[in-house]
Formats: sequence, C-alpha cells, structure tokens
Amino acid sequence: MKDEEFRHQVALFQWWAYACKGYSLPEFALMAYPAGGLRHKSTAGKLKASGTRRGIPDCLLPVARGNFHGLAIELKSQSGRQTDQQKVVLPWFASVGWRVEVAYSSEAAIAVLKDYLRQAPARARPATVTTSTAPQQIFADADARN
Repeated sequence: MKDEEFRHQVALFQWWAYACKGYSLPEFALMAYPAGGLRHKSTAGKLKASGTRRGIPDCLLPVARGNFHGLAIELKSQSGRQTDQQKVVLPWFASVGWRVEVAYSSEAAIAVLKDYLRQAPARARPATVTTSTAPQQIFADADARN
C-alpha cells in the first residue's frame, strides 16, 4: 500500500472509531484486509498459505443495507489504478450482492460509508453461530474407522 493510500485508510478508520456508535455498529464491523504492501518473502508466503488473496478490497463492512449484503471499499491514491486482480475481484463482489466503491480519498470513503449506512437495514435474520467438530474429534473419528 502506498503512503497516500495508507494515510487515507488511517483517516477513515480514525473517523470510524467515533462514527460507528452513531450507527449502532461495533467498531470491528468495518475491517481492513491486509493484502497490499511490501513484506519479507517468508511473511508473504505465510499470508498466502493462510488464505490471503490478491485483489480483495481494502475495507469491508459485512453489514446488509438496502439490497446489498455488504460494502467493499478500495482506496486509491489520486493517481492509483486498479490492479488486474482487482478488475476481477471487485466485479465479483458486486455480482454476489455487495456494493463496491473505489475511493480516491478518505473523505470520499467516508461519504460512501455515510451514504451506505443511510439505507434501511436489511431484514433481520436469526443470529446463530455454528461450531464445527473439534479437530481432536475429527482425528479420533478417522482413527476409529481405520
């Protein structure tokens, strides 16, 4: 991530730290995806192995509003352009029901967030958290079958 983009993202999250309360959302609802930037080769390899993918938008708000399932914001410097991966990933997010925006400043990103959160919340669904079988049980089951 370039310095200008970094500064825009920091300013966005500083604003969000205070603004989220006005939208009755937890601060963690808006999150950053750490895909950009220069890293040591071993760190980059670990991130890739653990599922980090190129082209994912910088900021994700998985909160349904209006007809959208969530909001994805890609921050760019004034001269920034989408990567080839982003030209594939961003339209995919839109195709599965997310609002996707490219913002060239923190002010633009904040305006997008405000506009998105002005929409009526989507119909509430029952809250459930499913926990998969513990790894020890999976291995025990496999051993019992062999």
